[in-house]
Amino acid sequence: MTTSNSSLHNGSWLALLSATFACFIIVTGEFLAIGVLNNIADDFQISAGTAGLTVTATSIAGMISALLIPIYTKTMDRRFILLALIVLMMIANLITAFSNNFNIVLLGRFALGIALGGFWGVAAGLVLRLAPQTLSTSMAITIFFSAVTLVTVLGVPIGSWLANHYGWRVPYMVLAGLGGVALIAQYWSLPSLKPSSTLQWKELLLMPMHPIARKGLILFVLIFLAHFSAYNYFTAFFKQAAGFSDAQISGLLLVFGVASVLGNLLAGYLGKINVRYNFAVMALLLTIVFLTFAIINIGLVHAVLLILLWGIAAGMVPSSINIWMYIHVPHLTEKGSALITFMFLILITIGSLVGGFLMDKFNGTTLMASMLTITALAFLLVFTMTRGLRNEPTSECDQCC
Repeated sequence: MTTSNSSLHNGSWLALLSATFACFIIVTGEFLAIGVLNNIADDFQISAGTAGLTVTATSIAGMISALLIPIYTKTMDRRFILLALIVLMMIANLITAFSNNFNIVLLGRFALGIALGGFWGVAAGLVLRLAPQTLSTSMAITIFFSAVTLVTVLGVPIGSWLANHYGWRVPYMVLAGLGGVALIAQYWSLPSLKPSSTLQWKELLLMPMHPIARKGLILFVLIFLAHFSAYNYFTAFFKQAAGFSDAQISGLLLVFGVASVLGNLLAGYLGKINVRYNFAVMALLLTIVFLTFAIINIGLVHAVLLILLWGIAAGMVPSSINIWMYIHVPHLTEKGSALITFMFLILITIGSLVGGFLMDKFNGTTLMASMLTITALAFLLVFTMTRGLRNEPTSECDQCC
């Protein structure tokens, strides 16, 4: 029998915020590669497609480590693991910054992926144990996952600015330095985080086997797949379908980033009432956005309003799926966090492939229309599959249902 995370509630504000800061640095390192792709290609005189392997290497390593690290370190104190992964993140960014050929860059990016997947796979299941006891479940998760949304507003824009003014290597040096700050803060603030239970391969399926957890996973898959399939071709769509300039598209990306921060806050607020509402709001907003983009020629003002809605919906996703699990199946959160991290990364990969196929074979309008069908299905399922579901935890034995 496992022990509920809530019973191991021995964290503090500094522990939660330092873990959030560490996540912010790691995720910034992941997505910064997209912003400096052309710089890397020019420096090593390779194609943009080849430079894109820097994104792929991190994603693949992240998917692997999200599963392997929680399983093969199952008896180790999670505090030690989190500190070790921050050190690995620092080393990975330094390897990338000081590389003298592209293969070394890929090595650094692969190492960063190990730190990324491992950190998320472990830390996401420990949020309540990191948070102060007085903090509610939904607020603790909202604060922790604000790291993801803040990357789009602060991390990547600042990193891209540094790359454009001082060279693409400088942001990675800065991230390594900030990692040192996070390491010191976590060394002094993290409590002992002995695993409440050990994780085995077969237990990765505990969440999908649980009837209520499975419903949340289905909604999450549909919503996040639709979002990322479209978002990955955000720039291409607005150039081809709307004829927007690069400056206008950059402005829309900023609006999206700010809106995602608001969405993360909204997820925490609604999650206190009924986390089921989170998924209804996300699905509805994305359905409105994709429907409008699919049937109407969009001007800049309308685009700003729609991107605001899109960003809010996207910002709600990471917090909402985790709030769902912490509320409905708290006994599975530590073991299930590895699976959720893996699903995020695999859905990013699948979304890129699906979106790319629809853009290449058809056009941006077809892409938006296709994603509309997925989000509309998710909205329908909220009011059928999860009808009547309230914020009530299930008993531990229900995982066998």
